[in-house]
Amino acid sequence: MLTDTLTTPSLSSRITAYAPGPRLSFTRPLPPAKVHKAAAGEVLLTDAVQQSDHRFTVAALWPRDRFLHHQGGRAPGDPLLLVETIRQALIHLSHTYYGIPPGHPFLLSTLYFDTDRRGLPAWRGAPLPVTLDVTCTPTTTAPRRFGMALDAVMYVDGLALGRAGMRWEVLDPRRYHLIRTRTTRSPADLVTGAAPRAPRPLAPREVGYAHEEHVLLAEGQERTGRDWWLHMNRDHPVLFDHESDHIPGILLLEAFRQAAHAAKLPFRPSLDAATASYGAFGELDAPVRISAQLPGQGQRTAGAAVVEVTAVQGSAVLATARFGEASCPCGNGEVSS
Repeated sequence: MLTDTLTTPSLSSRITAYAPGPRLSFTRPLPPAKVHKAAAGEVLLTDAVQQSDHRFTVAALWPRDRFLHHQGGRAPGDPLLLVETIRQALIHLSHTYYGIPPGHPFLLSTLYFDTDRRGLPAWRGAPLPVTLDVTCTPTTTAPRRFGMALDAVMYVDGLALGRAGMRWEVLDPRRYHLIRTRTTRSPADLVTGAAPRAPRPLAPREVGYAHEEHVLLAEGQERTGRDWWLHMNRDHPVLFDHESDHIPGILLLEAFRQAAHAAKLPFRPSLDAATASYGAFGELDAPVRISAQLPGQGQRTAGAAVVEVTAVQGSAVLATARFGEASCPCGNGEVSS
């Protein structure tokens, strides 16, 4: 569906000082509808200013240090907060500057993020002001279709600390309904291996959290240390902030990160950089298998160990991710944001 490839240079090869630009407001979050959120507390964006035809400066406030909760202390900030900020930015910019009407679904195809290996800033006792230097590249201009690639550099205190991007397509509601109807799979197609009736959720510490409400992985009797079942809490205030007719793409990314953290591997992969590609809608009422594996013989890219994580539902590969590297791959967008 989207054919161009977007790659990202390493963070160290870019200018790290933020160039002076328009004055941005960090006073209050944007209205939730502007970024497709229901709860005002989940809105990160506060302002956006257009610099040129396809370049923007975006302001955000991070009210917590982790994507799913507030951890406090000296723990570094969470790269998935950057991903969520980018997700909200692409929605807001599309509606505000590219004429996308409200109510149009956004189909995520690929994403990447790459943050400073020293870590993002730790919690400072107050919301963290974040500035994004955003470039948008139109990829689809056919009638009744709109596609865009977004690439952004994140600045905190004038220093570039991360880079992230997404590729997506916007459809009118009628076309989205037709696609969902066409791609809805039969019950037989949704059977994924021998799914246990009551898989046991992993302990929070196994996936890097302190509270069980954030755990997205459960294991059956096989206990390979590299294979799990997706464990979803439909009442989670962040992952299910609003109704969805399929598994949210950001939820799968968080599940992938938990899998990379929990996997029994000969090394600990970096969770500071990753790419992800989405290929099919995930149905909410069928089991999903999450698996982690080493590409090749424990491939290392630019000195970093790489691990691949895959989500499979029935015969469909919902999404894949690679942790330890950050280049945005091509993919067919089938997951709305």
